[in-house]
Amino acid sequence: MAKPNPRISKDRQLRPVARPARGTQRDDRRPKVVDLRLLRTFLRAPGPLDERAEPQPPASTLPLPGDDVPLSLDEIEAAFRDQSVTRLPWIRQAAAVLDARQTPMTAEEIETFLAGLTRYREKLGPRNGPGKSDLFIHGDGGRLTLNPAAPGLVAMRRAIRELSQPVLVQRAQRTSREAQRTSREAQRSEPEAQRAAPEQHRAVRRAKLDAEAQRDAEIARASRRAVLRVVPSAAHPQAVALLDVGPRSIQTFIGRDAAELAGVLARFDVIAGLHIRDTLHALGFDADRCRVVDLGPPQASRRLDRTGRTLQITPELVIAGTTRISRPLGEPERMARYLSEGDHQRLARRIESDVKALLSFYQYGVLHGSVRLRYGPLDEALAVDWALPGDVSLHQQLKSAREKCAAVDLVIGAAPGWADPWSRARRVRVVDLSWPEVVLTRDEEGNVLPIGRDEIQAIRVAPDDAAQWAWNELRIPDEQP
Repeated sequence: MAKPNPRISKDRQLRPVARPARGTQRDDRRPKVVDLRLLRTFLRAPGPLDERAEPQPPASTLPLPGDDVPLSLDEIEAAFRDQSVTRLPWIRQAAAVLDARQTPMTAEEIETFLAGLTRYREKLGPRNGPGKSDLFIHGDGGRLTLNPAAPGLVAMRRAIRELSQPVLVQRAQRTSREAQRTSREAQRSEPEAQRAAPEQHRAVRRAKLDAEAQRDAEIARASRRAVLRVVPSAAHPQAVALLDVGPRSIQTFIGRDAAELAGVLARFDVIAGLHIRDTLHALGFDADRCRVVDLGPPQASRRLDRTGRTLQITPELVIAGTTRISRPLGEPERMARYLSEGDHQRLARRIESDVKALLSFYQYGVLHGSVRLRYGPLDEALAVDWALPGDVSLHQQLKSAREKCAAVDLVIGAAPGWADPWSRARRVRVVDLSWPEVVLTRDEEGNVLPIGRDEIQAIRVAPDDAAQWAWNELRIPDEQP
């Protein structure tokens, strides 16, 4: 059979594709060739296209501290250094210096300090001295202290920050531009440098993390911490013992005095206690103003065996298992009897003893990141999140002592005493940390001592070897106040 001629076939699929003649318009459905170089030229050209392709970054700003935050030396430097502040009265200038330096100074010392910053300002004279201004408290030898309750304190801080903010923003922008320029130059570097870039990035990241860790440590060391013990209950606080962790001082508030506690708590950055949020709510204190640490058990119960026996975990059980204190908290019935009989002396002694046990419990949780549940043969760790980002853990301190070959003092077994926390300390050097449960140490006589990690209640670098570090060592004085 003869094949059909495609030229005369009626089937469209068998017909040949007709080619357009020269000079005629081609089919619009065919893909068009785009000159990419021309397109890039249009995109790089100035005008609306350029603005849409690369929008300008917004001007950077810095967060302003609150009116209750004292001025910093950087803000004073930015506001006064070679600036014209003739409209700022000398009294506000002096108050700003006292606010930033946080130390008493005479008017002449303040004037000398300001003279080193700028000469374009109002200077100290017989008509504009401190006089009777409510911004100052006059002390011995003519030394001036800033009055924290002065009505004009907030206005002074706002005025100084209004002057310093533009300068600080310019510095931040300049630093950002320099960092971007450095980054672009690193990207255009030679191939060898580009191959070494990952290591450089890791080094930069490590330096950044170290700087952040150092900043967190400074914040943790500067944070004021308090531990509360409340009776008869958190919802009805009739007697409260407040322990200031920094100076290791205790105040008791019984009866009507408990109403004054809210004003005292405003000075602290961290407040810890049992059912602490209920306590702060009952005292009329806003718990969101600070970090709140509830010292209650992390879990309510623990199954003991397959038969279904369950252990109810109470605060007394966990505190005693962690600190090795036999009676960490007073009996509720006896507390209620002291309150009803008006025996405030015995009540104060009991709740002060309770708050000391709570302090040891809190410090153990911060140091280890966990507390101990001990009941018969049961010995387990319950994880807690009580530490601030800058608090140094037990493992970090042991690792640092091992790397530096520094001697450390360890309090082992029961919690440290109140009068002399380091009276039972053992001075050792860390030999090995490869075991997760045991720290291998060597004492001053050369004896090797394996010490259980969970038995370590407190640690510090030996004072003869190096300066003390970690907040719970820095804040423990040698003598009881």
